[in-house]
Amino acid sequence: MILNLSEQKLSIPEGTEDVLGLDMRYREHIIDIIKEVYENYGFNPHKTPILEYLETFNGHHGEGEKLFFHIKDKNDKDLITRYDLTVPLARVASMYPDLPRPYKRYQIGPSFRDDEPGKSHFREFTQCDADIIGADSLLAEIDITVMAHELLTILGIKNFVLKINHRLLIQALALKVGLQSKEEHLGLQRALDYADKVSKDGLQGVKNKLLENNIPLNMANQILMEIECFTNLLTQFDDLQDQINQIEKFFDNCLSAAKAAADLKFIMSYLPKNVQSNIKIDLTLARGADYYTGYILEGVAIDTEIGAILGGGRYNQLVSAVGNANEAGVGLAFGLERLLSVLKSLDYIDKNIVLPSKILLANTNVEFHPKLFVIARELRKYYDVDIYYNQSSFGDIVHFAQQNKHQMIIELIGKRPLIHAVIENETMQSKVTDILNNLDCI
Repeated sequence: MILNLSEQKLSIPEGTEDVLGLDMRYREHIIDIIKEVYENYGFNPHKTPILEYLETFNGHHGEGEKLFFHIKDKNDKDLITRYDLTVPLARVASMYPDLPRPYKRYQIGPSFRDDEPGKSHFREFTQCDADIIGADSLLAEIDITVMAHELLTILGIKNFVLKINHRLLIQALALKVGLQSKEEHLGLQRALDYADKVSKDGLQGVKNKLLENNIPLNMANQILMEIECFTNLLTQFDDLQDQINQIEKFFDNCLSAAKAAADLKFIMSYLPKNVQSNIKIDLTLARGADYYTGYILEGVAIDTEIGAILGGGRYNQLVSAVGNANEAGVGLAFGLERLLSVLKSLDYIDKNIVLPSKILLANTNVEFHPKLFVIARELRKYYDVDIYYNQSSFGDIVHFAQQNKHQMIIELIGKRPLIHAVIENETMQSKVTDILNNLDCI
């Protein structure tokens, strides 16, 4: 049976979207801003395939591995559409050992997760990654933190916080309440991450997930108590260095906490005051991927419920876990769709800033105007020129120009072209008039 397309209800999968016209121009504008900042901090672009072998991604994303899109090719190889851009970077670092170190790269492209679609969860989404491979120094953490702050500021998000934590503090919390095994530590980490991303129930959400991860009730209650005590302790101090000084005391000089505190103290000591003013130490910040080993951060727009729009941190064992090179890594990523959702919800989007200086060249003669392409070729030396191909009324042409944000219509009728302003621009109109007057063909 052949289906008539006109009888079908066309749609796209949940968690994906079509981006058209001016929305796409604005999207590209935001990408260009991010690229420009990444380039300004010394990162170089690269590209990796959308398809990867399943074995490359296995074992690095914990609960996230339930969200893989699985594919089998014709040779029965197990593939997935890439879950993120960081694991492919680790593969690249192992496959191409001659790349300069530190290897600083940015990549902007789609990733895929079979997630539950929602306001801030997409199944196809664009990540804007910037990472450094081969740098053990905490100077790299400082650089990406300053870069994250600069980007959020340039993008016009006026009220934001950079949440920071350290994976060793989560380890110290686990040890303080008596969680000893690796599985129990992961259970705590994943409960914090799940509750932060999904639950709106605060610490109760953490408790529920702890119990689901087989953490005994008495320990779950103690974890919540420790988190509340830690948070209340830090609120007594305005200065970040003073807050960090309390960490070792709170965790009874635990070696993991001491190492985390030393890292945080070093990083904060080099951050400018304007960056420090937007930073908050948050013991419940975990980040989802299992591969993080140290400093972690997330950027959150305070005036929305969308959640984190950037995240990242230190991962010192991922490259060796994926391949055979033992190299440190650190980086961050913006979620483009989340970022655009925040800009839209805060009414920060001014799409007029991306309008091109575009001219519509329209032939309203009954006969084809013989000089149409000569005029178009000359004008394209200075402006973008669109040609209206159909024979239509002038009203239809104006409507088309307005829909496509053309600033000017040049109507070819009789011997002289007529200029019609769609969006007033005296400078442009004067220049176009001079160009047309100097054309020998008219």
